[in-house]
This record gives sequence, structure tokens and C-alpha cells, in this order.
Amino acid sequence: MKKILSLFGIMAITLTGCGDPDNTINEVLDNVGTGAVLRTISSSGSFNFYDQANSVFSATIEAHDTEDGGLMQNVEIYLSADGGAESLFRTMTPSDFTTGPTGLPRGSFQVSLADFTAAGINYGGASVTKIRLQYNLTNGESYSDDTVTGSMTGSYFASPYAYSLLVACLVTDGSAVPGVYTFTMTDSYGDGWQQSTIKFTIDGVVYNVANPSIYSSDDAWEATLVPFSGNASAGTAQVTVPAGASTMSIEFVEGRYPGETGWSVDYVGLDGSSNAQNAYSGGGGYSSAGVKTLSICQ
Repeated sequence: MKKILSLFGIMAITLTGCGDPDNTINEVLDNVGTGAVLRTISSSGSFNFYDQANSVFSATIEAHDTEDGGLMQNVEIYLSADGGAESLFRTMTPSDFTTGPTGLPRGSFQVSLADFTAAGINYGGASVTKIRLQYNLTNGESYSDDTVTGSMTGSYFASPYAYSLLVACLVTDGSAVPGVYTFTMTDSYGDGWQQSTIKFTIDGVVYNVANPSIYSSDDAWEATLVPFSGNASAGTAQVTVPAGASTMSIEFVEGRYPGETGWSVDYVGLDGSSNAQNAYSGGGGYSSAGVKTLSICQ
């Protein structure tokens, strides 16, 4: 692959020493290309492990080469995750581009998180996905993220040839994540929660999680937790979301003196696997009522 010495302009070469000028010029001509750029006009979107339907990245690119995009053979789009093997997702041809306001070809593309799944690429919550572009020219030259310098990736051209997106682990759409949820609750005054509760709804069944010391359970699916009261400053309780559950939500319902309350949620898989993690922290306090977003990376 040729190195990029100059994007479009005239190359000025000063020869010094006793070497053969013809050999130097030939080496430059043989190993240096004129360059090409895919300028990013706009890009948007994000990925969420628990919301694939709305996990879509979109971008509009503009082709620059020495013939104002006329050298375009195609633009290949490759997908990968966490530094793994790439998969060719799509090949954009000149027919996928139209003449933009600058007189150069512009085209748009979309990549969804579901496209990574369809391509057989393994990823999970907190994975880093990569969308890489390769600009292939009719003269045999190709340009991608390994041929550009910092000056091309920012400012006007914004041409990194690659886009990296973190797969968020936010449980926001109500999807149930099976596992054991441990609630750690505190009361800064030491007299228990006074009518405040945590409302954990699983497939329409409501569990009021508020007691650090009294917990009864008929089985892993049904739990009854009485209000956190009495002279207590801290404690824990557990609720299990079973395999096969469809929806869940966690909501803090304020009672008296909510500013004294605090709580967090820890998660571990049903098999007790190593993905134990903190799913929520910083609960409690005034004006903190409402459904909470969990972060559970699988």
C-alpha cells in the first residue's frame, strides 16, 4: 500500500548529496500515492446491549480524491468487536453516492447492533465495536484507518475511516435480566425507612424491597419483604429474577424523610458466575422517586 505524501497538491522535492536524482524520483513515484479521504459530514447513534431495536449508528461521508471522487471503485464497510476478526458488512458503490453541495460524492450508511449479531461477531455489554471503512480506487490504491494521520482525523476532514462505539449495559427498556439482586439499604438517622420502599416489579408482580432484617420467601420466585422500620441504620435483602422472566423495573417510592435514605443494588447471575457487579448506587435522597436505570454488563 502506498504512503500518503500529499493529498492533492504539488510535491516539492529538494535533492541533496551525491545520490542519483533519477533513482530518488523513481522511488518517490513508485511508493507514494496522491491520497484519498472519506470526509465525515455527520454521524450519530449509540449501542445498548439491552435495546438492540434502537441501537443504530448512522453516518454521511463525502469522497475526496484527485478526480473529485471520480476514482472511486467502492467503499467497503467492515465490522469487528474487541479487536477480533473483521466481517465485511456492506460494499458501497458509486451508485450509492449522489453529488453533494460541494460538488463531491456523498453517501450515507447505517449499522445496527443487530448487524453485528447477524455477522456472527461476539460482543457483550461494555464491548467496544468498530466500524471500519476502506476507500478503494480504480487505480488500485486503497485507503483506510492505517493510512491516515492526525490531521486527517479531525478538523475539516474528520476522516478517521473508523468509528468505535461502546456497547452500553443500561437496562432501560424493561427487559428482565435473570439473576440475584442484593439490595443494600442505609438510613443516616438510624431509625429505619419511614414508609419509603423500593418497588421491584417482575412480570407484573410487585415486590416491596425495604427490610434489611426480615425476609421470607416461598421460593426463588416469590418474596415478601415488609417495610424497613425500627431502630436500624443498614441492612440487605435479596430478590431473584428467574430464567424465563420477560420484564422488570425498579422504582424508588419516597416516604417520610427520604433524605435520610440510601441504597444500592448488586447483581450476580443465577449460576453464581463471575459477572457479579454493582448495578446501581446512589439511591435515596429528596426528589429521587421514580424508575431507576440499572447497568448490568454480561
